[in-house]
Amino acid sequence: MMKRNQNPVAHWFGSALLAASVLFGSAAVAQERPVAEAAPAGQIKDERALDLLKGMSDTLAKAQTLGFQVRSLVPFATPFGQQISLFGTSRVAMRRPDQLFVETRGELFPHNLYFNGKTVTAIGVDKRFYAQQPAAASTIEALIQKEHPGSDALAPFVDLLVADPYARLTEGLSGALLVGQSTIEAVVTDHLAFSGSGVDWEIWIGSKDKLPRLMIVHYRGGERQPTFMATFSDWKLGAPIPAATFNAVIPKDAVKIEFKLPVLQQSK
Repeated sequence: MMKRNQNPVAHWFGSALLAASVLFGSAAVAQERPVAEAAPAGQIKDERALDLLKGMSDTLAKAQTLGFQVRSLVPFATPFGQQISLFGTSRVAMRRPDQLFVETRGELFPHNLYFNGKTVTAIGVDKRFYAQQPAAASTIEALIQKEHPGSDALAPFVDLLVADPYARLTEGLSGALLVGQSTIEAVVTDHLAFSGSGVDWEIWIGSKDKLPRLMIVHYRGGERQPTFMATFSDWKLGAPIPAATFNAVIPKDAVKIEFKLPVLQQSK
């Protein structure tokens, strides 16, 4: 999961970069039915929650292609100390092991991101600027592990793209809890809550399709406790994806820039 001292734009792993964009979205949660007794989250290891998370992981891992959309909100502190939230949406298409496309729109840096096993390319939505550099790895899995600059654009769903999401999500886990069931945009979901070092996070997984629908991350400690939120929809597993989806075409007269760009200061 994301660590408190890391840039949320880079998901649970990474630094502030060009692709600070995919970020969290609003969610419509209804009919929440809390069932858990009050207790320190780190003292609870509910095997039911772990089993449901494993079921989601297996569902994602066995798909050769993945497609989905993300709506997201991420909190930032301005240089003046004011807390704000930035909204973004992303459309993701992936073909294992080495093809990835992320279309991002919103308040940070709207762009399209491409990975083809050889290069990572980001093209601004206005087609005036682009960034491109050799990939640090030849597969999506290895690219994420190496924390390549391009991987920042995968926030907050980078853990969902690896071969074993369960292993990545449960690394350093100290608590697990099955909270109950909720209906999110007409989808019945299982609400799970987890704890790690300095962070509590929740995920709502479709009870039937075993796909993530909502994720919220809460940071503990300090005067302010920023919360990140992402909703997931329009899931397509194993569906054909046109090869052209992953081909980056550099616009004529576009100016090449470096991957790293200044962003607003992260909440502290």
